[in-house]
Amino acid sequence: MNEKLIAVNDSTIAGIGRLARYFGFAEVMGRLFGTLLMSPEPMSLDDLAAQLEISKGSVSMNMRALERWGMAKEVWMRGDRKKYYAAEHDLWQVIRNVLSSRERREVELALQVLGDSVEKLQSAGDELSPEDRQLAEFYLERIADLQAFFTVAQMALETVLGSDESVDFDAVTKIEIG
Repeated sequence: MNEKLIAVNDSTIAGIGRLARYFGFAEVMGRLFGTLLMSPEPMSLDDLAAQLEISKGSVSMNMRALERWGMAKEVWMRGDRKKYYAAEHDLWQVIRNVLSSRERREVELALQVLGDSVEKLQSAGDELSPEDRQLAEFYLERIADLQAFFTVAQMALETVLGSDESVDFDAVTKIEIG
């Protein structure tokens, strides 16, 4: 393979690994996804381990996680008993899968905790001294701000997740090589 192609492939895979780490995933998981994404053909566990120079056990464990996140899928290769994988190439679908599985749950949990805190503060009203009542009012103001923030975040998530349509990347941008 041409040197420039190798350099582009390697830097893209490394970049996806760093991006994965930034968003709280294992870097090796990102590198595996990047390797599959940049491969025109499905790859076996052995191929992935060899290309990334990591253990087959690490590849297997991280591939299961990529499958759970909907970022990769096992594909059948005629005449071969090995497991082969391909990346989900629809990046909007990958984002929806992650947002749906992780961020939606965290936003819902935050709103629940904040709601519980409001109830506790409101039910404690008569038990509080005037100083504590003033602090409770301050807490309620701050919690209301947090609730507003997380409600907007929830609406934004639902807007992104509510769309089942894939984005046509060719219509968004076109990079010509020439």
